[in-house]
Amino acid sequence: MKKTFISLSYLKQIVFLLLLLNNLPLMAAASFDYYDWQMVCDNTNTCRVAGYSSELTDSLPVSVLLTRKAGKNQAIKGELKLAYFSEEDEKVFNALPSIFQLEMRINGNKLGFVSIEKGELKGNLSNKQTDALLASPHKKSKIIWQYKTHKWVLSDKGSAAVLIKMDEYQKRLNTVGASYKKGTKNEKNVLAPKTVPLIYAQKISSDEEVILAPKAMKNLYAALPFDEEECSIDKDYDNENIKVFELSSTKALASRLCWRAAYNEGIAYWIINKKQPFNPKHVTNEGSEFYVGDDGVGFISMSQKWRGVGDCWSLKDFVWDGTKFQISNESSTGLCRGFAGGAWSLPTLISNIKVK
Repeated sequence: MKKTFISLSYLKQIVFLLLLLNNLPLMAAASFDYYDWQMVCDNTNTCRVAGYSSELTDSLPVSVLLTRKAGKNQAIKGELKLAYFSEEDEKVFNALPSIFQLEMRINGNKLGFVSIEKGELKGNLSNKQTDALLASPHKKSKIIWQYKTHKWVLSDKGSAAVLIKMDEYQKRLNTVGASYKKGTKNEKNVLAPKTVPLIYAQKISSDEEVILAPKAMKNLYAALPFDEEECSIDKDYDNENIKVFELSSTKALASRLCWRAAYNEGIAYWIINKKQPFNPKHVTNEGSEFYVGDDGVGFISMSQKWRGVGDCWSLKDFVWDGTKFQISNESSTGLCRGFAGGAWSLPTLISNIKVK
């Protein structure tokens, strides 16, 4: 009789998964990551699962994105993305044709090809390839995409735990449509999708800075409630960096530097009255810029990178609705794994914007 050996590390993963399953529901988390995989769900209950190459591998960087909407009978869409992080990686990509085919293999089983455009380094997985990828966490798997002698190896570490969390969030555990732990239950009671919220935005004529008279600026400086616990920049540091932008005939936006870190800085923003008393209303301490789009809609944007090379970001937008700034978008770009600008857009909040 042939004996099957299971490594201690893989056995530990199995024990973890059993404990995770036995203790569900732990929480209806909108985000969860474990080793080389992560899940992020947005306010419509659409979930996105991303897997990456291990940081310990010599493989060229690769990532997959599995997207599933809430509701019954929702298929999972699979996408593949490549990146180059080093000069050696760049040499490999420079030699590739404009469109090339990567052969996909899981544990040696050939699963066809994925077409990649060199300009985007992105391709779609077929239904067969996506199904094979979803089945791979049930055992230790070697997942490879290959072009000639070049290989992109996806880590399977953490995939099962993350797929379980997606099933938990969308209430698919033990259903016929579960991504990991399938059962016999139908999908009658799975999580329903939510509609994308609509925000009515108020136009702003210009993003040009308003110049206040010296006395008014001095009074504004005194009126702004500078939170010393939140802001590491001393309140008395360069009070000339306060900027004011017109929002409407009666309201304006005031800003000043709040904090500075190794790779980022945060700007504090307040809605104020154009005339004294200013009565400032705080918006955020993490802003990056205020701008007005081509359609006249005003935004405060936040973009903070998690490490210096800029391969992972946190993003947020606030839109002016005529009374306040509402959060219109909040997202990240995934784990820090060598993808310039981030591998994917993983939103937790999305909205549609309509101009009043």
